Amino acid sequence: MFKINEYFNGQVKVAEETSYGCLTMTNRKFLTGLAILLTSLLIISCKKDNGDPTIKFVPGPGFTGKDTIIKVNYTLTVTLEVNWNGTDVLDLLDVKQNDVTIQTFAMGGENATFNLNLLKGTDETEKWTFVIIDKKGNQSGISLTLTKDPNSEYGAILYYSPVVLGAQNNTGKGGFISFQTQPASTYTLEGAYINQAKIDLLYYSDLLTQSTLASPGSDIPDNLYPGSRNISLWSVHTISRFLKSDMTVQDFNAISIDAAIVNAWSDARSVSKAGDLKTDDIWLIKLQSGKKGAILVKRVVAGDDGEIEFAIKIQK
Repeated sequence: MFKINEYFNGQVKVAEETSYGCLTMTNRKFLTGLAILLTSLLIISCKKDNGDPTIKFVPGPGFTGKDTIIKVNYTLTVTLEVNWNGTDVLDLLDVKQNDVTIQTFAMGGENATFNLNLLKGTDETEKWTFVIIDKKGNQSGISLTLTKDPNSEYGAILYYSPVVLGAQNNTGKGGFISFQTQPASTYTLEGAYINQAKIDLLYYSDLLTQSTLASPGSDIPDNLYPGSRNISLWSVHTISRFLKSDMTVQDFNAISIDAAIVNAWSDARSVSKAGDLKTDDIWLIKLQSGKKGAILVKRVVAGDDGEIEFAIKIQK
């Protein structure tokens, strides 16, 4: 062997170099493959799913942890318990009503307990969903359906704004309105005379009560409307009642169901007309049909040819 090496020294050396070169390439491929494998393992390790956080209802007084029948404007206190997956810190709690996010709670710990007050609206059913999400985006959710109790005292409202009525000598705008149709309908004197049973409100101005909202059944001065159109001669006189309110404009704007109106109404303190109306006055009203509402005066143009602009929220 020694002799061959010596005799073919150059050739063998070349062979050794070639073999060494081949060995080096093999090693490089091996090392590259190992690096790829390690990188893949690292990526897989980084993407490892440690599981989802958990969330559950905690039954308590007035809450069973299941779907519930509840009256409109009543509050249900719901207790939630959330826990991490053992690795990924909790990030936030997302609260949805009918699949729309209405509030989120930022977090940063491993577990928490939430006491949430849910106010029942006027929809027949409401789906409340609670989703807990951790820092890695893992999430879990639970849902609760609230169904309106048919014995609810409160309900939905209709909102009309702006409503503009003309005084008795305003030739450009009708001075009568009916809330018996949707949307509400305004009438001139002729139209109101033909539809007497539909008229809920009218607007006029005189020296005694100035800018006034009343109903055909109120004590309407005889000299306001001519001849047979004089309201005292009508065959039908619907009656609406009025009550001056101490609500603020902000209170009025906040009304979303009829609870505030119903709770503030008093038959005993109501009057037959709303007089001396001024901007930002708020009056409650009860129509002959029994429906109640709240009126916010937005603008008054004085005089018997003037007008009034108001917004009204009235039971549906």
